[in-house]
Amino acid sequence: MVALTKARMPMARALAVGVIVLASVAAAFGAPPKPPAGKGCQAWVDYFNKGALDPTRWTVANGAAPGYIAGYHRGYYDPAHVSLASGMLSMLLTQTTGTVDGNSAGVISRGAMIYTNFVCGYGMYEWTMRMSSTADSPPAYGEPVSGSVSAGFIYVNNSQTEIDFEFSGVDPDTLWLVNWLNPNPRQDPTEANETYTGIYPFDSTGVFHNYKFVWSKGKISYYIDGVKKADHTNNVPTAPAYFMINTWGTDSANWGGAATLDTPRYIYVSKAAYTPPAR
Repeated sequence: MVALTKARMPMARALAVGVIVLASVAAAFGAPPKPPAGKGCQAWVDYFNKGALDPTRWTVANGAAPGYIAGYHRGYYDPAHVSLASGMLSMLLTQTTGTVDGNSAGVISRGAMIYTNFVCGYGMYEWTMRMSSTADSPPAYGEPVSGSVSAGFIYVNNSQTEIDFEFSGVDPDTLWLVNWLNPNPRQDPTEANETYTGIYPFDSTGVFHNYKFVWSKGKISYYIDGVKKADHTNNVPTAPAYFMINTWGTDSANWGGAATLDTPRYIYVSKAAYTPPAR
């Protein structure tokens, strides 16, 4: 397993994320609730084993998703694609032919996202996840396919803060550790606002892994299954952000890859947690 350098990462990935994903995330799930004034974020853990999401913690996204390409592709977050029937959180992504801006041969992607009703700041963030694959149950065999993006991440205000563990179907053997600091949220973030490490070769879709980062002033430390993989000290944000989990579709030669029609794929999450810094 090696850490990829920036030179090995396609430039189109940064552009696709920076322009398509990050500029539209706020619209993609509707305006999230305003950060609670004067309230700190307490420690919490969710194993998604209660049969339903805790409405005091989670909102299920409903509306436009990233990846729009005029006349060719349109994505949505569909609340019906979020389920706890398997004893953990599962999220479905589908891609079908549909009409996009009058083009009946376009692609419609329907994915899913949940996000917290509150923001948290520095501390430890965890996801135990199996990224996007064709596995139709948590233990089943499945393969990654093109046209998929899935992530455990935190985000606020046009990437004023964003920190991610990200999978892209165009790079199925790579996991991306990414952070953004957009100093002017009224404008879209630029490539200079991003820092990332690619972990390769890595299987994020065939098995569960524990993904964790520790965010502190001036540094983000990324861990996979308890092993530190990277320290990022550039573009380290400071604004509290929403805890998020999502899967969404693409139809691109770049980030996410070309659509794979009529092939359901799923992500599974058995744990999500936040621990504030020790006082």
